Amino acid sequence: MNNKNAAEHSVGNNILRGTVIIVVVGIVAKLAAFLSEAILAAFLGTTYQSDAYYMVSSIKNVLFPMLGIGIWTVFLPIYKEKVTTGRLDEANKLSDQSISIFALASVILAALLVIFADGFVSVIAPGFEGETKRLCVQLVRLSAPMYIFITAAAVYSSILQSHDKFFGSQIREVASYIPTIVAAIFFYRFFGVKTLAVALALGGALRLLVELPFVDWDYKFRPDFNLKNESFRLILKRLPSALISEGVVQLNNLVDKIMASTLPEGTISGLNYGVKLMNVLSGFLSTSITTAVYPQMVAMISLKKDEELSRLMVKIINIFSILMVPVTVASILFRKEIVSAAFERGAFNHESVLLTSGIFALYSCGIFFIATNKLINNLFFSFGDTKTPMYISVVNLVVNISLNLCFIRFWGAFGLAAATSISAFITFLIRMFLIRKHIRMDCRAMSGNYFKIAVISVIVCALPRLLFNYVTVNSFVVLIGSAATAVPVYFALLKLIRVRELDDITAIALKKIRSK
Repeated sequence: MNNKNAAEHSVGNNILRGTVIIVVVGIVAKLAAFLSEAILAAFLGTTYQSDAYYMVSSIKNVLFPMLGIGIWTVFLPIYKEKVTTGRLDEANKLSDQSISIFALASVILAALLVIFADGFVSVIAPGFEGETKRLCVQLVRLSAPMYIFITAAAVYSSILQSHDKFFGSQIREVASYIPTIVAAIFFYRFFGVKTLAVALALGGALRLLVELPFVDWDYKFRPDFNLKNESFRLILKRLPSALISEGVVQLNNLVDKIMASTLPEGTISGLNYGVKLMNVLSGFLSTSITTAVYPQMVAMISLKKDEELSRLMVKIINIFSILMVPVTVASILFRKEIVSAAFERGAFNHESVLLTSGIFALYSCGIFFIATNKLINNLFFSFGDTKTPMYISVVNLVVNISLNLCFIRFWGAFGLAAATSISAFITFLIRMFLIRKHIRMDCRAMSGNYFKIAVISVIVCALPRLLFNYVTVNSFVVLIGSAATAVPVYFALLKLIRVRELDDITAIALKKIRSK
């Protein structure tokens, strides 16, 4: 095997290994997230307290990914290139400077949130008044310390992934939910919703602390605030567009919450439950694949293997279709059963199910496009192009706000969810058009594959739906019975129409089983 083939083989193995590890840890993380949401739903329901808490959670869901993922996308390619070329001293120095300067910026951010919490809540939740607003301000201040750890955790995650230590970089996602689960079960009854805000801060600290033991090579952090390093200047140059790109993605969700704050009590909570449930059902695999592939994209580009990279992207998008299209169809047809099985207990009553299930179904319409948008964004970043994703994200925000304003007056919270999915589809088309300046992909084959999978998904999901319309049973029975009949038929039909990616998935699974 020559050097280039050996390098390609290594990249392929790293993608597979990283994906498997991140998928496994991702499943555990999503289960922890689901457990956390189910417990919170039982205690909070859809009340003014839950609205205040989930607005704070929504702020976290904007700032955490914006800073964390924004830094990850620009730091990782530069750091990994130094590691790949053997310049470890330069890589370590870049790590020291990035952790030092970004951590200082996080401290300033946390302090500003504490000082200006009242004005901040007035902007992000204009519909909050009286007790709801006062509670939200208190929760913002109590949770502010979690932002101190965000950027350092992002840099350490990039370092670990660059050294193929994917488990160490992802276990933080599991750890971050532990304080919330413990606080809800053991302390909520004594201290109320404020203990959950403190738990958010503890979860932020735990994200960083669990990563540190996995840095087991010759690297020890040393504070360094030198801004003259050329590589760090390149990070600072690329960072604004990366922050805007990721921030706009998260801001879309916050915009929904801001507009929902003008709707009846409980609407924000319904939106939150709908998004979280959608992510649990579909997000872990797409996020895992996207995360594992990103450092390897950089490696393939450095090998000048654009054609192989193009084929890899087509394959991954087709796998997204296989896995996410049936989830979308099932989420629409079985929306009430899914929400009921997940949340209907305690304060989460039948009215909460009706509100959340419609929101959940409409959000689920966009899961394939949201996942693919993230993959293509990372492809832009791999080529060092941070401006194109930024421009597309701004377009996404404008489209989403425009559709929100149109739909909210007619359909309320359901209109907000529909606008998010439609804007994701529109910007998916834009991304697929603009990525052609870097690589070419067979879009005709991908679209044909998507529509064939969509038709099959409708057929296999509609049959059990019709059957259970005439049978009154528990939601769990409906879901288990439907899955037991639909899943085997679905994969059998995919095999019948010869979807190539299904053979790839099967071959990988068999290879892993045999290796054991």
